[in-house]
Amino acid sequence: MTTTYDFQLLNSGVPGMSLVMSMNEDAFSFITDEVDMTTIADGSAPLDNTRLSDFIETAERAHLSCSFA
Repeated sequence: MTTTYDFQLLNSGVPGMSLVMSMNEDAFSFITDEVDMTTIADGSAPLDNTRLSDFIETAERAHLSCSFA
């Protein structure tokens, strides 16, 4: 059985920062509407690494899943 994730958490190349990439429309709406994150040109949202666990917990409460890439 294949697992489909709603978000990929990516290395941004900037120390202390990650990128949250939404993998579907519901996930994109979640980061832009529910948690009010700003996206950059590729559609990902920058996130400070100290807030990663909070983001994952909030996403899980909304029944969304994350994958580390």
